[in-house]
Amino acid sequence: MTPEDALQRAKDYLDEATENLTFEAFDWAFEELWHGVGWLLNALAPEPRNAIGTGEKGELPVPGSLHALRRSLRLSADQARVVDALEAWRATLAPADQPPGDAVARQLFDAWDLYNHGSKRLQIVDERLEGRLVLTEPSPGTLGSPVVARRTALKLLAAGSLFPLAACQKIERDNRPAPARASAPAPTEAAAAALPAAPIKAVTPIATMNWPTSDPFLFCAHHRDDYPASDGTMAPDASLAGRHLGRDFAEHQPWRMYHGRRVPGFPRHPHRGFETVTVVRSGYLDHTDSMGAAARYGGGDVQWLTAGAGIQHSEMFPLLRDDAPNPLELFQIWLNLPRADKMVDPHFTMLWNEAIPRVVETDAHGRIVELTLAAGAYQGQRPPAPPPASWASRAESDVAIWSIRLEAGARIELPPVRPGTLRSLYVHTGQGVKVASRAIANKRRVEFDHPGPIVLEGGPAEAEVLLLQGAPIGEPVAKRGPFVMNTQQEIRQAYLDYQSTGFGGWNFSDNGPVHPGDQGRFARYADGTRDEPT
Repeated sequence: MTPEDALQRAKDYLDEATENLTFEAFDWAFEELWHGVGWLLNALAPEPRNAIGTGEKGELPVPGSLHALRRSLRLSADQARVVDALEAWRATLAPADQPPGDAVARQLFDAWDLYNHGSKRLQIVDERLEGRLVLTEPSPGTLGSPVVARRTALKLLAAGSLFPLAACQKIERDNRPAPARASAPAPTEAAAAALPAAPIKAVTPIATMNWPTSDPFLFCAHHRDDYPASDGTMAPDASLAGRHLGRDFAEHQPWRMYHGRRVPGFPRHPHRGFETVTVVRSGYLDHTDSMGAAARYGGGDVQWLTAGAGIQHSEMFPLLRDDAPNPLELFQIWLNLPRADKMVDPHFTMLWNEAIPRVVETDAHGRIVELTLAAGAYQGQRPPAPPPASWASRAESDVAIWSIRLEAGARIELPPVRPGTLRSLYVHTGQGVKVASRAIANKRRVEFDHPGPIVLEGGPAEAEVLLLQGAPIGEPVAKRGPFVMNTQQEIRQAYLDYQSTGFGGWNFSDNGPVHPGDQGRFARYADGTRDEPT
């Protein structure tokens, strides 16, 4: 185990602790916090171990295990206080106890300070950069070091990179809106015709359900669950033995309960500072939120939720059929908001399947390509407008979210974009495709940073590809659990605000409410108006 590996494992545990905290699973947050601090101490040890003996996941941690890990370390008083506080707390807990949420939150942020200390001790953060630039991969010219040397940063600066500019210059941070950025004009038809086809920048696997993305997107979750028939109460008619209910994410299972304990889904949890775009391809999702809005949608519908200053919502997956399986497939895409719009009022929009454009094209050999447009125009077809404060509502953002289905061997040329726009193709169904004449296997992400057209060809069987496209926002991103801001201090403030205000509170008797089983697709907005697909 390398120190860097131990540090990464610590970060994974602390991330999960933060996530559980916002689902008010304080006992589980405490457990993840304990393991995270244990791996942090292991990262700082002279010889990190492959196992640290803090206990099994899903059980209260072993008392004394953190003290055992810290004995050979020289920690400051503040750093040692994290360990002492957790050990003292563990001594008071019985197996059924649930620690108080505010105390878990305070200790979690103390642990993040310890994580930052570990990062600096291992030289993963260059002190001269004041925490502004942290690379997860080696940078050019530094012989594998994850730290950006000043000379290398200056070289990148000369090449026009914005991040080294932030790293090499003293920038005063405040909450004033960022100045408007000059955007590149859309290419004219003549200019577009002259652009060469875009070359591939990178190809990477997408083996898990959470796919990496590029600015302005934060990530894309692909949920695919073959739920069984319902037991008559919209819950699975199947044994739940062996499942870790409340955090059942096991990817080897054909279906998951996620944070649901009876009905699958994600009971109430908060968001701030970004948007969720949820594309439900099959199955249904029941939405409720702290604004008073509610909806049931699915079968191609898209929900666009601007979290802005803060919202709580619940996303449950009701199993409506008790005479047949209830398969579910959806994409949930997190789209960032620029600093100037992070604290806008929350906004909830439904894009019904019936109003979403589907463009069918036939290539020279009669093979069909179908594009479904959740955002961004194609061939004169434009989907319903995104929320008003969305980054996607600006023409210069060049945001597009397209599902592309290709018959075997079908060919299409995706149009050019504005210079600076970033595009990713996610090949997620079929037996692979060809992109820019290169064979791409299934479960791969293909990245582009060139504005030219993209030549896409179907493989030996029908294939499906998701396109995420957008001009970068180009601002610092501080992300912790369900909050995305520009600085860590703003993240801390988000947790304080959530604990004190509840982002509007919760006026439902259940943390994961579902609508009546015979209820069709509908949306009820915060002002009381009701909408149904036509």
